[in-house]
Amino acid sequence: LPEIIYGTAFKFEKTAPLVEAALKAGFRAIDTAGAKGAYREALVGEGIAAAIAGGVCTREELYIQTKFSPYKTGKDPLLYPYDTTSPIASQVIESVTSSLVNLGTEYIDCLVLHSIYPSMAETLVAYRAMESLTPDKVRSLGLSNIDLISLRHIYETATVKPVTVQNRFTRDTTPNPIFTPGLPHPLVPWDRDVRAYCHEMGIAYAPWGMLWGSLDNLDGKGRILEEFGKRVGVSREIACFAALRALGGWVSPLCGTTNEGRM
Repeated sequence: LPEIIYGTAFKFEKTAPLVEAALKAGFRAIDTAGAKGAYREALVGEGIAAAIAGGVCTREELYIQTKFSPYKTGKDPLLYPYDTTSPIASQVIESVTSSLVNLGTEYIDCLVLHSIYPSMAETLVAYRAMESLTPDKVRSLGLSNIDLISLRHIYETATVKPVTVQNRFTRDTTPNPIFTPGLPHPLVPWDRDVRAYCHEMGIAYAPWGMLWGSLDNLDGKGRILEEFGKRVGVSREIACFAALRALGGWVSPLCGTTNEGRM
């Protein structure tokens, strides 16, 4: 699993050039999703294709991760790459078929369940459909925006165990009004319970959102990250990523910078 992943959420029309720039800068892992709310998966594919055509990398050197996003009531069905009225298992197959075309690849390195369903029964139907795609079209599976109880249940019942969990890394355990409504949040500050389980079971933990809204909290009143960064000649953002990588277990942070100079 990669040490750091380039996140493509909220890049919209700039997605393709930013993905190509990230690969030129040395990233070899890319995260995206088929649903169009925050992602533009087809443009991720364009960026990857441009990098490969330019000799920056080969497909075999890349770790391409995308997501199956369950339909949420009230959302525009056109945002989803599948018929939202079809059975869940069919939705998973249709979504992955679309992703393979969008990304211009014959296989996906990791398919992540973007969020769990209101019921565990529905969640397991989706996960089992994802399992059916391994190992040919999908090499590994992951989970996202998930609590400890649900994670443990899926892990204990799965035939193909999840290799990664992608959760928001924040101190907030309730909605914070300074952020976009609807953002997921952990039940325990800094997702400590989920991280501990991932460490115990050998699951890679992929934190997202730590630089926006959480960096000051992580830095603390003593400005620990900032001061450490000054001593070794790096920014506090890089110091933050280094600190996260040093946490127990395998941690693969998502970095979604749009600043090519910082890539």
